[in-house]
Amino acid sequence: MKARRSLPVAAAQMAVLLATLAAALLLLLLPPVATAPAQEDMTTLAPEALAPHSRPAASFVHDTHNEKAKIEDCGVCHHGTTEDGHRDPAAPSSEGTPCADCHAADNGTRGKGTPLERAYHRQCMGCHKQQAKGPTACGGCHAKR
Repeated sequence: MKARRSLPVAAAQMAVLLATLAAALLLLLLPPVATAPAQEDMTTLAPEALAPHSRPAASFVHDTHNEKAKIEDCGVCHHGTTEDGHRDPAAPSSEGTPCADCHAADNGTRGKGTPLERAYHRQCMGCHKQQAKGPTACGGCHAKR
């Protein structure tokens, strides 16, 4: 003859089952949360020098971009310059120096050097075209929020 389970045993088994299901659900939800970029990892290219903006600022997750693009040398994007301001791949990286420190906003006077907006576009779009990867149309980087 079968022994009848008492109510406390059935309740305990139900609690274990619910805890197991909750843990499984948590494990399913954690990977997207764990891989979501932290706010400090997000880079927005919107210096005041380019105001007023005709499109939303270009945004990207710096480390994720570099991992995806297999970029390990900071100088690939943060190029060095010669003493007279020309781009020099052999010069130390400009990492940590804002682009606007060397590239002035183009206020219509077309002074010396590459204007800031053109520098961004040449750097990013030029690499994307050369590698045949990444966005090259305006909306690819300047996405509506």
